[in-house]
Amino acid sequence: MGLDTVRLKTPSMPRSIVDKIKAQGESYCRLRNDTGELVWEVTRTNLLGSFDSRIMVKPMYEDCTRSKSGKPEWHPSPPYLVIECSIGKAFNGHNVYGAIEDLQEAAERLRNLLQGLLGIPLPHTRSWTVQRVDWAENFQLPYQAVQEFFEGIYHVAFPRRKMQKYSNEAVFIPGTTTTIKLYHKGPEFEKHDRKRLYVVLRGLHQQNRPKGAPPDWAHGQASRKVAALQRLANNRLRAEVEIHAEKLDYDFGHKPKVHEVSREYLQEVFDKEISRLLREGREGVQTVRTSLAVRDRLDARYSLELAGLLHGFWLNLATHGEEDTRKRHPRATFYRRRKQLVDAGVSWLATDMQLIERQGQMLPLDFSPVRANPRRCQSPVRERPAFSYERGLLQLAA
Repeated sequence: MGLDTVRLKTPSMPRSIVDKIKAQGESYCRLRNDTGELVWEVTRTNLLGSFDSRIMVKPMYEDCTRSKSGKPEWHPSPPYLVIECSIGKAFNGHNVYGAIEDLQEAAERLRNLLQGLLGIPLPHTRSWTVQRVDWAENFQLPYQAVQEFFEGIYHVAFPRRKMQKYSNEAVFIPGTTTTIKLYHKGPEFEKHDRKRLYVVLRGLHQQNRPKGAPPDWAHGQASRKVAALQRLANNRLRAEVEIHAEKLDYDFGHKPKVHEVSREYLQEVFDKEISRLLREGREGVQTVRTSLAVRDRLDARYSLELAGLLHGFWLNLATHGEEDTRKRHPRATFYRRRKQLVDAGVSWLATDMQLIERQGQMLPLDFSPVRANPRRCQSPVRERPAFSYERGLLQLAA
């Protein structure tokens, strides 16, 4: 897959241009009634991207720096813009399939889109700063298999982070440097995107309705398009790693520009964060997760005595989860044995111990949401001029 949400900061711009952009947006402020003092004011310009997917453009007149104690401090600065949007939704209307992998290409296309929407020239994206970038991967699985995957990782734990779990649909692990999101694309698409896409597509087809077409022709065309996307989304497990400014600044030693953030860097961060979460994904090692396969793998790698101890340890992880198992073992013992399982290519997620009551398991035994998995989606977006909004940007922005 590739890029999803990005937040970019332009270099300083003439105040007259930033003021024109501010005039096209909406301002929210807080005033003290007794003195009339302006406590704070926020202005956002939400532009219509492809398929009415919003692009946030925020005019800024102050910047943030960190004091010696590490506390953020705001101070007046030359005007600039902060731009945030989902790359996939801005250009394709959805992120069910297909994506742009090159950040510099995506940023330049976004700049051209904004110039058309705003009617104002913007500086080249080579000088823009990256404040956030998300890398996402989709995996093709049957609907029931995605449900089983979330049942199987119910006991997963991430070091020093609190995990938020939402039924059999999503796992959310927020952090200061990165945020990891695993979710079933089908329910998410139906809740957040389906209605929006239908309304916009229906309007598009209505404007281009052939002569003699029945009155409900636009409705039928839009419904079929949205239903097809929903069918695809139902069979998609999506994994996202959101990389925050703190990590970008630390990894690069400065606030990185668009051209410095490469695809290889983003994929490396994605692989590392998913590996930290799942303790899986080592290339060249086939992962095993059923009781008999785990026993055989451990017997082949370790002495019989150690293999027996590790198999019992694995049973505890698979049945009760990492948090409970950690409480029942000395700290050094727990981490040593867990590392020995990882080194042997053993997983305690989505095992036969966890799914033993389910009849007809749908989740493949070798599945893991890592880029090396053969179920990773790699299909490009099919460009269709009939669904391109790039020819009517100014009308949409009005």
